[in-house]
This record gives sequence, structure tokens and C-alpha cells, in this order.
Amino acid sequence: MYEIDFLPVESESGQGSKSGDAIALRFTVEAEQRNAVMVIDGGFSHIGENLADHIAEYYGTDVVDLVVSTHPDADHLNGLSTLIEKVQAKELLIHRPRMHTHDVSDFSNLEALDDLITIARSRGVSITEPFTGLSRFGRQVSVLGPTASYYESLLEQHLAEERSGFSRASKSSFSSVDRGLLPKALSYLPIETLDDGGETGPRNNSSVITLLRVGSHRLMFTGDAGIPALGEACDEYERTVGSFGFAPLSFFQAPHHGSRRNLGPTILNRILGEPGAPHYSGATAFISSAKISEKHPSPKVVNALTRRGCQVFATEGRTITHWNGAPTRANWTTLTPFGPLVEGDD
Repeated sequence: MYEIDFLPVESESGQGSKSGDAIALRFTVEAEQRNAVMVIDGGFSHIGENLADHIAEYYGTDVVDLVVSTHPDADHLNGLSTLIEKVQAKELLIHRPRMHTHDVSDFSNLEALDDLITIARSRGVSITEPFTGLSRFGRQVSVLGPTASYYESLLEQHLAEERSGFSRASKSSFSSVDRGLLPKALSYLPIETLDDGGETGPRNNSSVITLLRVGSHRLMFTGDAGIPALGEACDEYERTVGSFGFAPLSFFQAPHHGSRRNLGPTILNRILGEPGAPHYSGATAFISSAKISEKHPSPKVVNALTRRGCQVFATEGRTITHWNGAPTRANWTTLTPFGPLVEGDD
């Protein structure tokens, strides 16, 4: 049994166009025949309280066995301090840049990262750095990336960019009027325009990529990872689990809120299978995206996932859930996945 809940993250102040991640999970630990609770990212500061309330209401506990910080951007990290103050967390997986370079003065959002570690220590939470090969719960949860050496190279790249005043376009945020939940729906899938040229920054590529296994189900969580980071994670998956065709995913989190900069046809073909060919599994794909964001999710990404057999859903201001073997929740309704969308110049 597992339940995966993606909570809406819209902005630091509430509704807005800045997407973020806040994911709660409950699953059966097979060797112990008990349920475990896990959190991957906490959105902005106030989202941590929403996560704690959600876990109490739907999981019936205030114990969180494992908290994962994929990377230290505010829309992923800041809410974890609030969460840890409100629950009984047992372990925090987080990268600690101070342990990997002598000068972190230009590391962005460092104060929030330090505060999270301080709060976790004060509450007796075990703190571990998540690098490739780390596993928990009898290998039901495993880290597919990054390796320590890859993380260190990305850390130096990030610091060099910050010192030079350079930042990638992928970190931009946009404001707009309500776009009507991705207009210009089509009755057919257009020709694919997503390409392999997408690039994201080193900070995004340092995201922890996590695999959850429950029975025959395999679920991948990607943070804001880009194509090279996903490629390394695929190497680890194939080394430890098997080919994606032999051991397909049941669930895939589209990275970076469905940005076209983080995925391309080649990496998607590797993970999900090629369009027009027998799909590996018909996975469910979730995207964390603010309702009025112009860029998230990209129709190119939504269509690319659909072409490869996925049913695609996005938060868009609401909590969405994916489960296997869990009881139906009162007053929750079934969602319709995205249909084909016009692929513009997003």
C-alpha cells in the first residue's frame, strides 16, 4: 500500500505564480508490516504547517520517519523547518554544502538551510547526506543521485555563477493573468516539439532523485533535476533495479514543475519508452505547478509524457493524490488527466 500526496505550492505569500514542491507519502514497510511516513520537500515556509496538518488528518500520526530535502531553493526547502517543529521527525536527508567547500558565503538561501539543520539537531533528528546508493526501509527507499563527486562539482558551478552574478533563465518567475489551466486543448497529440537542448542550472541538477519501491510498484521523485542528473540516476536505476523496460515505473514526478528545460525526448524514451512503441507501464505522472504560472507545466512536457503512455496531472492550486490499495477518502473526487495541448513557444 502507498499514498502519494502533492500539496499545492503557489508562492511564499499564498496564491501566486511561483511553483514549488511539497510531497507527503505513506507506504507499507514490507519487512516490518507497518506504515512509514515520508516527506519530500516542504515548499515555502507556511507550507510546512499545511504538510503537518495533512499528515495528521489523512495519515493519523505526527511521526515522520524520513524527511528529504531535494535541494535548497526556498520553494522546496523553507517549509521543512516549520514541518520539523510541528512533527516528530526521525531522520532528515539533506546536502550540507559547508562540508564540501571552504567558502559558502555566496551560496543562496544558506541561512534557511542552516536554520533547518539547527532546528533538526535541537529536536534530536538524525541528519544524513543523501548520495547515490543510500537506502532506507530495506532498500524500499533508495537515492539514485547525485553522487558525492557530482554534487561537489555542481556546488562549485553554482558558487561560481553566484559570484559572477550569472543565473539561468530557468530560475525566472513570471506573473500573469489566469491562463485558464493550459488553454488550447486539442483532440489529438501534435507533432513533438520538445527537444534535447534543455538546460537547467547546477543547483537544480544537484536535486536528490529518490526511488520508492512498494511490492511491484516503483515510484521516482526528481526535485528540479535536469537531463544530465536524470541520466546519472537512470544509470543507477539500471545497475540496481534493471532496465526500465524490464522494471517499469508506476509513477514519475516530472522535474522542475514540468519545465521544458529539464526533460527531452531521449531521456524520456529511456525512462518511459518511445512514442508509438509499446509503453513500459502507463505510469502516472504528477507535476507541482502554480495555477497561474505561465511556464509551468509546459504543454511540450505534458504532451511528451502523454505520448509515452502517462496519465498526467498537476496540482494547479489543489492537493492531488495517487494511491495503491488505500481507502477512498470522503469528499475527494477523481481527476481527469490532461489531454493533448497546443505546443507553442513556452
